[in-house]
Amino acid sequence: MSYTRGETYIWSDGDHLHLWSEVGMDHWPEMEAYAGKPTASGVKIPEEIADEFAVMRVAELLAMGELPAVILRALGKWSGNSGCLALERQSEQLSKLASTQA
Repeated sequence: MSYTRGETYIWSDGDHLHLWSEVGMDHWPEMEAYAGKPTASGVKIPEEIADEFAVMRVAELLAMGELPAVILRALGKWSGNSGCLALERQSEQLSKLASTQA
């Protein structure tokens, strides 16, 4: 299931969340063959850990009052990706939750 596609590609295989970036590694040494050029890189994270991060990040966005704006931004960018379907279905409820926290 893909969440984002393009220069940053995030998808799940059901066991792991995969993060891939076309624009290169995060402060890692460039491979010799590609010295001076952006090098695509990726990593897989156990989905259980990714889920725990996701709820912590949602809590931060909620506390900062930024959750509704991020929901709208995600829907605008990633609608149509299978991973965005749950957000499309739950966006109204999440926005209501955010408005009660203000």
